[in-house]
Amino acid sequence: MEQNQRDTYNSFSLIQFIWRWKYSILIICAATAVLSYIFSTPLFVTPKFRSTAIIYAPRTNSIAKILMNEQNYNERLDVKSYAVEEETEQMMQILNTRDIQDALIVKFNLAEHYKITPDQKYWQSRLYKTLIGNIKIKRTEFGAISITVVDEDPQIASDMANEIVAQLDTVKGRIERDRAAAAYHLLQQQLIDVTAEIKRVDDSLKVIMAYGVFDFETQSERVMQQYAIAISQGNTAAANRLQSELDKLATWGAQSEALRELQYYFREYQSMCKAKMMDAKVDMEAKMPAKFEIEKAIPADKKFYPQKIVVMLVSTLSVFVLCIIILLIVESIKSIPASRFKKEETA
Repeated sequence: MEQNQRDTYNSFSLIQFIWRWKYSILIICAATAVLSYIFSTPLFVTPKFRSTAIIYAPRTNSIAKILMNEQNYNERLDVKSYAVEEETEQMMQILNTRDIQDALIVKFNLAEHYKITPDQKYWQSRLYKTLIGNIKIKRTEFGAISITVVDEDPQIASDMANEIVAQLDTVKGRIERDRAAAAYHLLQQQLIDVTAEIKRVDDSLKVIMAYGVFDFETQSERVMQQYAIAISQGNTAAANRLQSELDKLATWGAQSEALRELQYYFREYQSMCKAKMMDAKVDMEAKMPAKFEIEKAIPADKKFYPQKIVVMLVSTLSVFVLCIIILLIVESIKSIPASRFKKEETA
């Protein structure tokens, strides 16, 4: 109860204190509001304009997978499918790459535009810091990506936002084409190697077939049947001839079977390499937009910074609080008896 009364008393005392100094505080706050309005005009602060472009990331950019997927429907391989969180985060990382920043610096001559010259200390760090500070890339609540650029020139702000979107195709396409090209050349070498292996196996099979071994399983079955008939009929000449055939099959049959298995495996691998090479070639040569462009940036007709009302409110409120603090300190000092200062000086 006493604590509540004390709080009420302190609040009432503060109100009394403010009321006692109301004219001084009012004059200072009014002067602050006027000055903040004046100093936020274009005469003192260069206004800045904001432009925003909005894009969606696709689920995949593999042209081969999109175009060659004819058997089963897969949402991820649908050319019209929008990205989920993972692909969106990956695209945002690409949008923040140094390659895109360098392209903007060169195309818009930003060093001159930002009035940064090479003779200044750490001019490159200042240039990139200024550029990054004027660009904001974030994910929207609907899963899209917004690219916002702030600049003193509304046309440059919109052009830079649209250029970032355009550079996304260039950078992402280059990265993916480089990987597709590397995969293509690797598969090309694998195809050369497996073709050489197939030729080696075919040559070995030709040597074995020269001995009369063509199909081990079929031949051995038929020769055994004929051999059994010859034995049962007492045909020694035929039995000896068939025994010679069985000896050939025993010598070369196992090797022939092993080579035919290798031949089948290598031909399957050769077909797979050719199919994957075609996919890699499509990805390497194709050009498809790396994003869904929902909204292009346009030049703003209203400045984004400074906002005079906000500047006035923040400045006035800050000065109001500061005035109260200073006046409280002044009154506290005045309330100290002069005799106390004399005692302290004597001591």
